[in-house]
Amino acid sequence: METTTTNKLARMRTINEALALIRKQDPETAVTYNFIRKLLDGDMVHHFRSGSRYILNFDDLLNELNMN
Repeated sequence: METTTTNKLARMRTINEALALIRKQDPETAVTYNFIRKLLDGDMVHHFRSGSRYILNFDDLLNELNMN
C-alpha cells in the first residue's frame, strides 16, 4: 500500500514583495514596510536573513495581520 503525503510549500517573500501583494489586494492598506520590519524584529513572523534582505513566510504574515 502506497501512501502519499502532500507538503505545502511555504510562500517565502521579501518585505517589498509581500507589501506589493498586500497592496494588490487592498490598495488603501495602512501596512507599511516599517510595520512589517517591526513584526519581524519582534519574531511575530517566521523569517530569515539572506545578506541584507529579510525573507519572510507570507502566510505567517497574513495570519499575524488577521489576528490583530
